[in-house]
Amino acid sequence: MALATIAGQIDNHDVKVLDLAPARKRAIPILMETLQNERPDVVGFSGMAFQYDCNLGMAYLTKQFDKRIKTVLGGYHATLSYDTIEGSAGADYWDFIVRGEGDFSFGELLDSLDAQGRGLDNVLGVSYKTENRQFHHNAPRPLEDVTKIKLPARDKRIIKDFHMYFRRADVIETSRGCLYHCNFCSIHQMYGSSIRQYPLERVLADIEDAYSRGARHIFCTDDNITQNMERFEELIDGVISLKLKNLHFTTQATVLGFSQHPQVIKKLPKAGFVSIFLGIENASAKNLRAMKKPNNLALIKKAIAELQKEKIVVIAGLINGLPTDDPESMRENYRFIKEQGVSSIMDQIMTPYPKTPLRDNMLRDGQIQNLSDFRWYDGYFTNVRTSALSPEELSFARWKIRREIIGMWRPTKGDWKFFKGYTYLWMFGLRYVIWVNERMLEALFGIEGRYKLQMRHFMQLNDFGIKVPGVERTDSYHPVYGTSDDPFRDTRRSLLKKRLKFSWRKLLDTPRTSGPRPEPIAPEPVRAETIRPEAIRPEPIRPETARPESIIPVSLLSNQQPVAQSEAGNTLVTIASPRMQ
Repeated sequence: MALATIAGQIDNHDVKVLDLAPARKRAIPILMETLQNERPDVVGFSGMAFQYDCNLGMAYLTKQFDKRIKTVLGGYHATLSYDTIEGSAGADYWDFIVRGEGDFSFGELLDSLDAQGRGLDNVLGVSYKTENRQFHHNAPRPLEDVTKIKLPARDKRIIKDFHMYFRRADVIETSRGCLYHCNFCSIHQMYGSSIRQYPLERVLADIEDAYSRGARHIFCTDDNITQNMERFEELIDGVISLKLKNLHFTTQATVLGFSQHPQVIKKLPKAGFVSIFLGIENASAKNLRAMKKPNNLALIKKAIAELQKEKIVVIAGLINGLPTDDPESMRENYRFIKEQGVSSIMDQIMTPYPKTPLRDNMLRDGQIQNLSDFRWYDGYFTNVRTSALSPEELSFARWKIRREIIGMWRPTKGDWKFFKGYTYLWMFGLRYVIWVNERMLEALFGIEGRYKLQMRHFMQLNDFGIKVPGVERTDSYHPVYGTSDDPFRDTRRSLLKKRLKFSWRKLLDTPRTSGPRPEPIAPEPVRAETIRPEAIRPEPIRPETARPESIIPVSLLSNQQPVAQSEAGNTLVTIASPRMQ
């Protein structure tokens, strides 16, 4: 959606969007095929911290294909860490960096390139290389006026095959930003303490546009769509007035909004809002306060109960790995969610994203084990220690406890009502296959072996095997063992052979104790290893001697979606086409 939105603001260049999410296994061949067919002038990449290695790898491949192509990096990581990127070994593969929102800066950069670089100094938020190959950073770009942002250019997508629960899917946003100050979230580094809302007429037009192109399930990516519940209710009424048949919505929302305005919930099914992701985060009042999350257990219970009355599917967002967490506190988290009758859970380990208050606090307290191998900063892998658990203990405990308490997914009344096809397939087919598969793997490799094999699978999801010459990683981190070993050097056999450094049975059998916790251990030193690109997400730009005719964004969704780093963790590659002869 972000890439299509950028493309939608450009009417004087031929723009295309290539999203590789539906074709992950063929991502590299498709990228190279697109470069061959389009012969671009500009390729842009956009991503978050954990996607930077993959951004870099694909930028390298792009330069290998044609060294004249200009490469551009945008997105969260470019915005928050541009000063780190410019001094790194991989900086040679970037010609431009777009900091902040790229809705209009992308087009302005293209226009400047079309004019042989004239006016480049005036493109706010852009960094470009000078004659000595050092980056010059233009002044920061103010937040965009969203009332001026036109609809996404969905017709520019090359790949259109997106699905949720067997339905054609698409994405919209109705607002940007959030006024809350959760200490783990990086949204304020992008948008400050603000919320900007699109005009409702524009939002409804966006929904109709997605629907007209076949979408029957729409995900709302707003950072906080329920910040203003009166406006959200107007949106719901507007969607109902469209009378679009067989259209479902999923959105992120706050506990506070629904618990304080339960009357709005009654309208959700009629509008097609059938599943809601609630940022519950934790079952501990102390931990909620530590995160500066405006939740309490009473509000959480009320919001869930009110949604379930209308058979709305609740997806619970949970965070483990807070400073004082131990196995019992994590059990309390999962038990609490299970007791509320919620079976869909998106849980993550607290991740110290760059420039967040959480990171500052954890650095001060010596709780960050992995300081800079951002490949694992996706919310799934463990990069921190608690006062009771080392990183490797925390990772295993979360995996095993969830497995024991939550187990396999079981549909709720809402799932049976709104997702019949998927639910029937699961209940009368898939779950038996998965159950047998899990039992067999446990019998063959044991619990520890099953854990390590699953972690290896997730670690390899965004490893495309791209080795960038001249770029060597000096800060490798192994999410399974919490060491400085490079996990991509593991084979299946070597991973299974190497035992965990602790007895997991003893760890999980130990009751929670009161009293002082042990002091956090200082991070282990790391040694140099080989870099490997991971996932991507870009923002485009750059010309050659003539006009860049088309721009093609290519997005590659990461398997895990860190809630703290906004929206979908998709990677974006934008490619601008051949010069005019």
